[in-house]
Amino acid sequence: SEKEHTRSKGFSLAQAYRMPQFWLLGLTWIFSSLSLHMVFVHVVPYAVDSGISPMDAALIVSLIGLSNIPGRLITGRASDVVGRKPFAIACPLLQCAALFCLMWARELWMLYTFGIVFGFLWGGAGTMVTALIGDTFGMRSLGTIMGWMSAAWALGAAIGPAVGGYIFDASGAYFWAFAAGSAALLTAGCLVSFVKGVQEK
Repeated sequence: SEKEHTRSKGFSLAQAYRMPQFWLLGLTWIFSSLSLHMVFVHVVPYAVDSGISPMDAALIVSLIGLSNIPGRLITGRASDVVGRKPFAIACPLLQCAALFCLMWARELWMLYTFGIVFGFLWGGAGTMVTALIGDTFGMRSLGTIMGWMSAAWALGAAIGPAVGGYIFDASGAYFWAFAAGSAALLTAGCLVSFVKGVQEK
């Protein structure tokens, strides 16, 4: 059919604008990035406030970055077999749970465990959303569409640390800042669950 032919070639940016998938995936990346960058900026001072040395606290961010690598490789391979959508939904929801646990974490081993788990799931979530973008819109204008999606990611990166800082200043603690990050990830998982008409494998 003409519709199938268009999908096989891919959609133009103008066509993508008119598709709800474009806005759902863009918002997913905004909320995911907001939470991730809030954690990047605020997890070290949170750990230091909990009595962890600055050097040990800085390692949390390194663990997030390192575990991101196997997260991308493992979930990417698994999604080729199982499908994109289950991982695209599960990863941000599990990130939400991990960040929820961080709100009560005080011991160094808890913080390191959080860094490993959160980073792994971040790798999975980023890979799955990127794959869904390609599955949904095809190759025709993928560079342009990814540019807009990357702008959405950058917007979240700009908002997240500021929101976390504002909440900390208002409440005097990181508890509610991380709660907001958890809510953002929950929103991301819900948004991507509404993406329809994608190739599931």
